[in-house]
Amino acid sequence: MFLKAKSLFVSSIIITSILLAGLFLYLFKIENSVKNYDSYKNSLMQLRLINKDFSNFFNINSKLINFDDIVQKTDSFEFYLNKLIKSDIKKDFGNEFLEHLNDIENKYLQKLELIEDFKSRHSTRLNSIHYLFDLNYSISEDKSLDKELKVIVNKITFLLVQDYVNINENETTIYKNLQNIKLRSFDIKIDYFDKHTRKVLELKKQLKEILEQSLSVDLNASIIKTSNSLEINHDKELFHQLIIALMFFILSVILITVMVKLYLNTLKIQNELQAFKYAVQHSDNSVVLTDANKNILYVNEIFESNSGYEKEEVLGNKPKVLQSGLTPESRYKQLDENLKNGKKWEGEFINKRKDGSIFYEKASIVPIFLNGEVVNYLAIKLDITKYIKQQEELKESAIVFENTQEGILIIDRSGDIVSANKAYEDISGYRIGELIGKKPNVLTTNRQDKMFYKKVLTHLNRHGYFKGKVNDIAKDGTLIPTWLNITAVRNKDGKILKYISIHTNLQEIIDTQEKADFLAYHDSLTSLPNRVMLEEHLNHVIDVSKRNNYTVALLFLDLDRFKIINDTLGHNVGDKLLIEVSSRIKSVLRQSDMLARMGGDEFVIVLESAKNKSSAGFVCEKILEIVKQPVKIDNFKLNTSASIGVAMFPSDGDDMQTLIKNADTAMYYAKKQGKDTFEYYDEKLSEDVHDQLVIEQALKQAVQKNELYLNYQAQYDLNTKKTKSFEALVRWNNDKLGFVSPATFIPIAEDTGLIVPIGEFIFKKACEDFMKLKQIDTTLEYIAINISSVQFRSADFLNNVKTIIEEIGIKPSQIELELTERYIMDFGEDSIKLLNELKLLGFKMSIDDFGTGYSSMSYLSKLPVETIKIDKAFIDYIPKNNNNLQITKAIIALSKSLGYRTVAEGIEYPEQEDVLSDLGCDIGQGYFYARPQSFEDIKNSLIL
Repeated sequence: MFLKAKSLFVSSIIITSILLAGLFLYLFKIENSVKNYDSYKNSLMQLRLINKDFSNFFNINSKLINFDDIVQKTDSFEFYLNKLIKSDIKKDFGNEFLEHLNDIENKYLQKLELIEDFKSRHSTRLNSIHYLFDLNYSISEDKSLDKELKVIVNKITFLLVQDYVNINENETTIYKNLQNIKLRSFDIKIDYFDKHTRKVLELKKQLKEILEQSLSVDLNASIIKTSNSLEINHDKELFHQLIIALMFFILSVILITVMVKLYLNTLKIQNELQAFKYAVQHSDNSVVLTDANKNILYVNEIFESNSGYEKEEVLGNKPKVLQSGLTPESRYKQLDENLKNGKKWEGEFINKRKDGSIFYEKASIVPIFLNGEVVNYLAIKLDITKYIKQQEELKESAIVFENTQEGILIIDRSGDIVSANKAYEDISGYRIGELIGKKPNVLTTNRQDKMFYKKVLTHLNRHGYFKGKVNDIAKDGTLIPTWLNITAVRNKDGKILKYISIHTNLQEIIDTQEKADFLAYHDSLTSLPNRVMLEEHLNHVIDVSKRNNYTVALLFLDLDRFKIINDTLGHNVGDKLLIEVSSRIKSVLRQSDMLARMGGDEFVIVLESAKNKSSAGFVCEKILEIVKQPVKIDNFKLNTSASIGVAMFPSDGDDMQTLIKNADTAMYYAKKQGKDTFEYYDEKLSEDVHDQLVIEQALKQAVQKNELYLNYQAQYDLNTKKTKSFEALVRWNNDKLGFVSPATFIPIAEDTGLIVPIGEFIFKKACEDFMKLKQIDTTLEYIAINISSVQFRSADFLNNVKTIIEEIGIKPSQIELELTERYIMDFGEDSIKLLNELKLLGFKMSIDDFGTGYSSMSYLSKLPVETIKIDKAFIDYIPKNNNNLQITKAIIALSKSLGYRTVAEGIEYPEQEDVLSDLGCDIGQGYFYARPQSFEDIKNSLIL
């Protein structure tokens, strides 16, 4: 039976082999036919795609064309066409396909000729445009040509580029502009520009004609016709493939029958593997099976749970998909070395889950051999993240224990110290070896009796903790005020295991509290009494003075020019100056007098022993003298002074608030008197302050209520007597106050900061009006606008100026910014930088009221200014007043030497104009030529 079965098995194998051999030969023939068909079909498809590129090529004449690309396309078309011509297509599908291919070839040659023509004309057009760009630049640089002509040429170039990239159809506009430039100039460059521009437009028309010709060559229809014919012939071959499929089916049935027996033989092995698979799938460990190249073949559910990856996401990948970059490279090298030598490897990985989180695994990896060769690798891994985290927490707890600032003792249930941290060693002075095994009461003083510790123990046993203040004693006998916090640690059954005792040293807190108490009543910078302490002290002094009929003097002091020093040299220098000044003031006062800092650069002095105003004035003089002495701070030698207001108790006020307010009022009056002086308070000053407050309140609404308006005074050329520009002058007419002089409200606006919005209004309105006047009289050169020092120092000044000129459309070169000499000489580096930025933008810069300040010639030469305005005070009474005449002459000479223009303000008589003209002054301004006028009046005069 066994031999018969064996003979049958051998016969079946022989017959099956013969059938398979025949089937293989036939299938090989069919396969070659299919391959040829696919090749022909693919070639025809490529021809269609390339022909589409030809059509696209003719349609992109507005772009920069890479001719290498179209050459590559024509080469590809010829390659696939020749491939079809030289192929076995005639043998496979008949002679008709050669006729089709000849038709394709003829139409391709027609289209190729159009492509070459298109390339030639497109290159010529592009070269002409490049030449026009160069010619445009040459025309722009030619100073002999008219500026408006350059603008038109530049415009034509821009329109050509738009036309070239198909943004706009500009041919009509370009021809009009070409006609315009031909009428304006006969320069040869303009003639070349005209000819090449027309040539570019003509080439564009020729390219369109080539495009229309290309559409008449229907190469695509010939290719489609050939492709359709090929498909029809190929369908005939499908019938033969159906027969082969049937034979394959019969053969498959036979082979399946043979395979049944093999299946029965492997069923037993499969059952055994199933049991192994169940064990692997339900294991608590991750299981990974890879092939010999370490590509993953299998992972179990625990792997999916631990890694976050689905099985399908990792199959075929390598296990390195889990690598986090935190495992040392040396560990991977050791792993590879062990597996290479056929050895088992054990170790730990720091891996990364799909969501990016880190987890730790302990792994065991072994190679699996079959017939002496490695066929698989099996990895069994245990997630040990929780264990690692617990170890890290223990380490962190140990770090906290050793590095916390509080002293910690760990005490066992019998009351003996078992551990102490370093902070406790530092607090107590004991080393840990001296504490282990001792009772905690070794650190306590006799101030806590036995009853106290009994209460502590009772509270611990009842509530599990104790908190309270105790006095520990260090090893050297030092008494340590301590906040004690003891906690009982219990197990699950509630039994006490140990005590944790935390000792917080209160000495530093006590010291900090004392410092806080000091800072509550003293200035942190100068250590002088602050406002709180001043008010308490002054109230007390007033109460005592009322009972004893004493006189008290209150001095309110403010440093002059401190803000300039602070802003230009920095707060660090300003702080040092305040410390030095406060020290100097204190040195001239009596011990019974109080010096307090109110804030900023303001100080208050209480003179309890002042008998009258004269004695208070004597102290003021000493203070003024010592304050104005030069102060050297870092590398700076600073000069400052003080303004002091004096109020007397009880004549100027019988309470604290009134005295301080009145002394402050007197101080502001001292500043108005020129600073570096002191003034006594009287009722008239309060009235002045009240009037100032009324003006200040009304001024806040002036811009919104349209109460501010501008007048303009002409500035004219002293030689030609023609108006060159106007100076903008702000005016204010309030419904209640009436007309308010700029000399009155401008200083108030500067003190309150209202000058910033007012200045913006002036700047914007002056620019708008100038642009309207410029439309009437094109010879006007610029508008002069005064800029306040407060406005100039504001953080948004430059941005606001830029925004306004962009909004209105005025050029910076049409604006002259006027800054006073006194302020411009106080500029720091930041202000000089801002001046230079304005100059770079194109603004004209002018120094106003020149000669009234304290000019530095060397500093003046470095400023980016171009105009100096001679103050009216020097123009008055010339030529009769020789001093004024000589000063004016010197200023004009200085201006000429520095390359500046000069403007003379306040010209009222013809004699003044004649003298100034003879001295070489450039521009005049004054009532003799024109008074300040409203915009409408000037507008009407220009029209007339």
